[in-house]
Amino acid sequence: MSQLLLLRHAKAVKAKPAMNDFDRPLAEEGRAALDLLAKAMKKSCIFPDRVVLSGSCRTRETAFGLIERLGIEIEAIIDDAIYHGGPGEYMKAITQHGDVERLMLVAHNPTIEDVALTLCGHGNTDSIARLVGGFSTAALATISFEKPLSEIARKQGFLESFPIPRVIS
Repeated sequence: MSQLLLLRHAKAVKAKPAMNDFDRPLAEEGRAALDLLAKAMKKSCIFPDRVVLSGSCRTRETAFGLIERLGIEIEAIIDDAIYHGGPGEYMKAITQHGDVERLMLVAHNPTIEDVALTLCGHGNTDSIARLVGGFSTAALATISFEKPLSEIARKQGFLESFPIPRVIS
């Protein structure tokens, strides 16, 4: 059995004039959401074995901020194809780096939502309803598979949980 943790980056600041979208840092609200998420992950004993993330400022701050709050030392891989990529690039990153039991992908909407909906064939009823309602910032989808992550395909996953910051607090 394997698990995929899909995390949308935490809330970023609004772009200022001449600010590149790639360079937008986390807002205070985003950092606060990471505190709540880390606390919930610790309580549920959900710790990734590896993190793959987009190279944008907000995903780096989300991933490394969460790793710090969890108090773990793990491999983090920045994959620049994720920032502009679609579901194909996300799936390639998952299968390429999915030789661990629990992989976390920190990325962007709408693609992260598309990937989650594509992979989940079934799951916890409340979590499925929240996921269908949208993938908010700092939301984490925990999806389990019977196969290794390098072999996963459409609708093979079971959505274990989908807490979002307002549900966690």
